Amino acid sequence: MLVLISHIILYLLKVQICTGLSADELVCTDGENTHLCLPKDYNKFDLPYSSRPNMIDIGIDITDVLRINDKEYGVEFSSYFNVMWSEPRLHIPERYLKEIRNERKDTMIPVNLELVNLLWLPNIFIYNLKTFKVVEVLSKHAGLWITKDNEIMYSQATHINFICPMRFDAFPLDTQICKFQVGSYSYDMTKMYFNQTHKVQGYVKTTHSVVLDYAVVVERLEPSDLVLDYGELGNFSVAGFKMTLHRHVSHYLITYYLPSGLFVVVSWISFVVPPDVIPGRMALLITLFLVLVNIFNTVTSNTPKAEGLTAIECWMLSCILFVFGALVEYAVILMQKQKDVADREMEQQHSNSVKLVCKENFKYEVTPTDGSSREVVYRPPVKSRCGVNYIKADRFFLVMMPFLFALFNCVYWLSFGSHFFWSTETGAD
Repeated sequence: MLVLISHIILYLLKVQICTGLSADELVCTDGENTHLCLPKDYNKFDLPYSSRPNMIDIGIDITDVLRINDKEYGVEFSSYFNVMWSEPRLHIPERYLKEIRNERKDTMIPVNLELVNLLWLPNIFIYNLKTFKVVEVLSKHAGLWITKDNEIMYSQATHINFICPMRFDAFPLDTQICKFQVGSYSYDMTKMYFNQTHKVQGYVKTTHSVVLDYAVVVERLEPSDLVLDYGELGNFSVAGFKMTLHRHVSHYLITYYLPSGLFVVVSWISFVVPPDVIPGRMALLITLFLVLVNIFNTVTSNTPKAEGLTAIECWMLSCILFVFGALVEYAVILMQKQKDVADREMEQQHSNSVKLVCKENFKYEVTPTDGSSREVVYRPPVKSRCGVNYIKADRFFLVMMPFLFALFNCVYWLSFGSHFFWSTETGAD
């Protein structure tokens, strides 16, 4: 009991120190009141207007977007969170009204912040909210103002973190749309209507000082997003903004797309290397294949989760398949060469004196000069070219592979890139 009484005494002293008035003096008297006061029957739990909707102006003055977390689907920004509403039960003395009349029509008079503890406050609800932190140094960064029309504005310097449902199927050519919506937790739009008027700035576009992976564009909500239907609970009014996030793709182009594309182009050099140069041609293709696999592993470890393959994963897999195709083509050629060697050995079994030898890609019939196999004489005419099928195959793939890769690029960039560049141009306009 003593603890409860001590808490009550401390609260009354706090109100008296901060407002200059005791809690009793904040209650209007029957005579002339020279200070801000509330009626004797004032109840902070009752709506200011019971017969019509209470208009609530919401303003989120964004100063900077601090962080965008793809893995946790979170967006954090610093802002001044402003709420304005009308309180007809608040008595404003004549001295305040005179001060306001000497200023502009929309002039706001600052009052002590502790008054907010005695006033009715809208039960603000932020959809998809993760954290809401008020900035503090020696005390909370907040303020309270009044106008001659009995309007009250309450402002706080905050760091807000909310959930943005992101989809990464087109990563890193993706564009995310996040909706920040503020409404009432329990009152539908017949009791409380949220709006963004000229009285409270809806949002502020600033030059972002924090380096992010996105270009951020803040816009007003669409009319369809201002009312939420909750069935039997009613229709709820909301206010807020839409944040469009365009990812900066230049880093990914330089780090992943350009090197992997060049590796595919370099693999085509294997088609002009003679099939007999097995170590050189095989080393080139195997090295390129392993490098692309390593890049693919790096991409998958740094890519946000998606329902299927992301755009960059599709690109890397396609590059790996192109190099693998060149490797398979060379493997088929080697198998065919082994088959030709076996066929020539069978032919030589029928003739012990005449042998077929490939020299400079031509086939020659050779016989020993003195019965020895060490010295041979090449006898014209040339029978046929050696490995002509291999040369034709390499030339075919030397033309076909670039054509298929160019066709793949057209399909890929029209599927993912066109949407990205179109949305970027729209955001810039």
